[in-house]
Amino acid sequence: MFSHSQDLIKDLEEKARRFRVQMIKIIYKVQSGHPGGSLSAMDILTSLYFHHMRINPQNPAWEDRDRFVLSKGHAAPALYVVLAELGYFPKEILFTLRQLRSILQGHPDMRKTPGVEMSTGSLGNGLSVGIGMALGARLARKNYHVYVLIGDGELDEGEIWEAAMAADKCELNNFKIQGKVGAER
Repeated sequence: MFSHSQDLIKDLEEKARRFRVQMIKIIYKVQSGHPGGSLSAMDILTSLYFHHMRINPQNPAWEDRDRFVLSKGHAAPALYVVLAELGYFPKEILFTLRQLRSILQGHPDMRKTPGVEMSTGSLGNGLSVGIGMALGARLARKNYHVYVLIGDGELDEGEIWEAAMAADKCELNNFKIQGKVGAER
């Protein structure tokens, strides 16, 4: 058991390292993006998408899939690299980041990018939306989990604290908040 978990950790660390390199190459080539926030999110995204979440890239609208909301939408390049690696869209598209008519906007757009659950960009909104998704799952008697990645810049938003208190009051057991405080400073 111990060697299995050590092997898993090494595999996830290597994936995240490769994804960071790829992401930096993309941001450099297009000369646009937020490398700091994206770099700080990569380990979390890699762990969630390649170990924890139940997803199906061939069926992005699968009703019982786990949901992920990137509340700190400026870290979209990290999410895009992970989604491309999983096969949500061809990897070549990554180099169209932030270009006119690209499916990869500067912030996640659920109408354009397969695998994106929520359009984000306004700091603080993702947590409330994620809580709504988790409550929706409970009401529909679904067994999926909702994960939200927030950034330290959002923690000063009143909406974050109100949403966190609501999540606690609703006793959501299918809702997870991920974050790295101080990683973007």
